[in-house]
This record gives sequence, structure tokens and C-alpha cells, in this order.
Amino acid sequence: MSDLSVKQQQKVSVPIVIIILALLASNIVMGVLTVRKYISKEPTVAPQIAQLQSYLDKVNANPADINNRLQLAYTLQMMNEYEQAREQYMEVLKIEENNLAANYNLGVIAQKEEKYPEAEEYYTKVLSLKENHVIAAIGLGETYLAQEKYDEAITVADKVLKLQPGKTDLHLLKARAYEQKGDNEKAAEQYNEVLKYIPDDPEAVEGLKRVK
Repeated sequence: MSDLSVKQQQKVSVPIVIIILALLASNIVMGVLTVRKYISKEPTVAPQIAQLQSYLDKVNANPADINNRLQLAYTLQMMNEYEQAREQYMEVLKIEENNLAANYNLGVIAQKEEKYPEAEEYYTKVLSLKENHVIAAIGLGETYLAQEKYDEAITVADKVLKLQPGKTDLHLLKARAYEQKGDNEKAAEQYNEVLKYIPDDPEAVEGLKRVK
């Protein structure tokens, strides 16, 4: 691992602390409004806020620890604090450029924000590092579907299915792509592939009804 710059060694940015304080204040207000049996002498801190503070403390104590920084980033991501989460994932990539988790989750954030070219970049990076990364393939495929790039979605699914046969989510991805292309016959084939593994899969059952 390369030496960290002075910037990387700095403590986590003030906005994260502000987020914690804001959430804590909100939690205290809610605590006052709860039923008496849940009120204690001190307000209960929501587990997510406590977890965030814990990872923040660990990252500040050791900025080079990738695992703690990833946990901090993911906690922020689950709280929909995407910009703060992105900053932490980028710090991970400064330390370890090919970190799978950071690249994948940056793709997820970009996809949620409908920044599709950016999402494509990160998902493609993950698949270049691990060809059978199923959830990255699904993310990339869904990004293609959102842009009406149906053939690209099918290609991505096929590549990973060769390495990981029987992955129903990838067959569903192909089915959706074919259906949206207007190729109902091939869409039906893919929905039926899903039903071989999960006979009552609701998405496949409903999809099959649509394309018949």
C-alpha cells in the first residue's frame, strides 16, 4: 500500500459530524414523544447513529484502515447520505484503487442518482476485476435497461451466466431486456428459465403472462 498523503491522514470532514448531531437531535425529540415505558433517564441513541459515530471514531483514529472506512461509507450510504458516502469510498480508492466494495458501491450510488455513465464506469471496473461478480452484472444490466441499451444488458448477463449458470436474477434481466425490445419469444424463454429454479417466482410468472 502506498504512503498516504497529508490530506488522506486528516480527520473525517465536519459535515459527517453535523449529520450525526442532526440525527441525534431528531432522535431525542422522537424519544420525548414515545410511550412512557420506552423513556429512560437518558435518550436512546438510534443504533444507526451510534454505529455511524463508532465508525467515525475508528476512521479518525486510523485513517488508513480500509475496512472501517468502508463501514463508515456504507452506513452513510444506507442513510441516503450519498455525497458523504461517495467521499469515503473515494478515500478508499486512493488507498486501494481496485477495491471491489468501493467500486461497486460507487456504482450503486451513481445508479440511484441516475448518473448512468458514471454507474457504468464503476460496475465495468468491478467486472474487469472479478468476471463472475453477479450483483455488479445486475447493476450494470439495469443501468443499460434504464438507457434502453437492451443488447448491452443481454451481453452482460450472458457473460456472467457462462461463469455462474442458473443465476435467476440474470435470467430475469435478460427477460426484461428481450421484453422491452419486443422479442416476446425470447423473453418467455428467459422467464421459463427462472421458473425451472423457482417455480413460483412472482416476477417470472407475471412476465410470462405478459409475453404470451
